[in-house]
Amino acid sequence: MMQGAHHELSNRIRRTRRAMAAAGITSLCLGAMGLACAAAAPGTNDAFRNRTRVVTIPEVPRPAYLKPTADSVFRTRLIRVSGEPGMPATPVATVWGTDVRHKYSRLQPWNATGRLITIENRQGGARRSPLLLDGETYKPVSTPCDSFDNWDYRWHPSPAHANEQIAVNKAGTELMWFDVARCVKTRSWPLPFRSDYGIGSGEGNTSADGRFVVIADVEHMVVVDMDPRSPNSPSYPFRRIGPVYSFPPCSLRVQAPTFCPPGNISISPSGRYIDVKYGSGGVDCDTLCDLHRIYEVDSALVIRPHVMAGTSLRCGSFANRPNGWVFPLKHADLAVDPFDGNEDVLVGGRACPGSHLGRVLKVRLRDGLVTELTDGANEAGFMHASARATARPGWIYVTYATGAPQFGRRFAGEIVALKMDGSGEVERFGHYHSTGKPYRAEAHGVPSPDGRRVMFASDWADACGQGCGTPGVLGCYVFDARERMAAPSRPAGRKRR
Repeated sequence: MMQGAHHELSNRIRRTRRAMAAAGITSLCLGAMGLACAAAAPGTNDAFRNRTRVVTIPEVPRPAYLKPTADSVFRTRLIRVSGEPGMPATPVATVWGTDVRHKYSRLQPWNATGRLITIENRQGGARRSPLLLDGETYKPVSTPCDSFDNWDYRWHPSPAHANEQIAVNKAGTELMWFDVARCVKTRSWPLPFRSDYGIGSGEGNTSADGRFVVIADVEHMVVVDMDPRSPNSPSYPFRRIGPVYSFPPCSLRVQAPTFCPPGNISISPSGRYIDVKYGSGGVDCDTLCDLHRIYEVDSALVIRPHVMAGTSLRCGSFANRPNGWVFPLKHADLAVDPFDGNEDVLVGGRACPGSHLGRVLKVRLRDGLVTELTDGANEAGFMHASARATARPGWIYVTYATGAPQFGRRFAGEIVALKMDGSGEVERFGHYHSTGKPYRAEAHGVPSPDGRRVMFASDWADACGQGCGTPGVLGCYVFDARERMAAPSRPAGRKRR
């Protein structure tokens, strides 16, 4: 599909929506050209669930450590879970750094049961040991085990392994499971090549059951079955590692036919697909740099590009390349879509020049079908998406941009949960009050597994009145909406292969 046709389709949808709104009609579904839209839910006067209201960021002083306050607009609870730089992190024998925050929007800080949290505790640009917090009180529990080579790590997603983290060592030669409560390595695999990407360049996740993971470097990737099942294979310590896949030249630049640097890589929740997000390598790309290519993984762990539907939306010079390429998305996360038969999907920010779709899009990995999740009219800029509310499938958590260009736009400076059915239903957790500079000051909102709390980073130097934090000094915060939301039921178990 060429860009002109894409532009005209977007305009046609906008005109149709306006006409339907004037007539009092709330549902719009279009199947043409690979774009799907779901019914739009009516608005509400409750600010927490109001998807149309523009909210001026209120002046809020920086919260005191572990002293909850109520958000004046959305009525969520806000708590700072990091202490003052240089002060003791009581009762742990360490001090708080000047850069304390969770790792990233795609990496879950809570463990599977919500009883432990891992955050980073750095002093300036130097790395300090990560810190474990109590998942409910947010008080420090411990520093990492001395024997844990935790270069690239994340929690195991299963409650059966709640205290174990999955990690690649600093040398890039070993994949392991490590119990951080008992300081014991529980499983280990030697890798077939040295991985300087770890688990997806620090942004990848395992399959939803914690069984499959993809390990990569700039030239290769391989799938490891960390929890093999009978009768297809013996259980661990049997080593089940697939054949190594070598990336072919794919060309993101006309002038450089072999230019195609992988940015970050992750296996999908089902373990059936791999998402490879390509980077710019510091130069301009032919079309743009937020390109994703989807690979399939068969029962023998063999990797190959997954062919998409020819009619699904793509972008620019990649519009007619269905051999794995999908619509480009910024800072996307992988999720299960309960509104579409638990299909694997990728949800992120629109990244096609000239497109007039909403800023948050969902792409189905099976065929590349694009679903618009928001109305782009007066919508603030997209920053990051997080699908880490794995016990609450069907919701994506979006951090929206802040600053002068966003003033007067919906969701500016907020962290918002969006329902993935395309209805437009939202939950607005609050404003993050950060300048977003430098990079570590970006909020990177990420939900707890049940989706009722959201962790974010902030220098608290924006819209803070007389109680501002210090630019460049970063803290860790949590929005808590449990009093406003019912507890989700856990998703049904998924078939294993």
